[in-house]
Amino acid sequence: MTTREEASIPLLVRLCSDKTAFEVRTQRKVSLNMEKVRQLFEACRDPKILVYTPHMIILRSGRAETTLSKDGRMLIKKVANESEATQVARRILRTALTAAFKLGAL
Repeated sequence: MTTREEASIPLLVRLCSDKTAFEVRTQRKVSLNMEKVRQLFEACRDPKILVYTPHMIILRSGRAETTLSKDGRMLIKKVANESEATQVARRILRTALTAAFKLGAL
């Protein structure tokens, strides 16, 4: 996926009510096959999988910690601002969607 394609992925980003994380959602409905997504993340060195369940994966990339849900929602912690959260979300989503398209998860 090119930088232009990444920028075109419509994301909704908002600060959570406790102000310690950002919630990121795609504007389009997504359903990820978490096992196939896990396999692709395991093949990468970054981000690192901290926790895996069939419903969500917790990842660490640098300082940022991301909880990726089966429906594509993300909760991103330990980032400085919305811009950094958006960058992390696009990187995670790019990998997750690549798994979906390569492995037929969508």
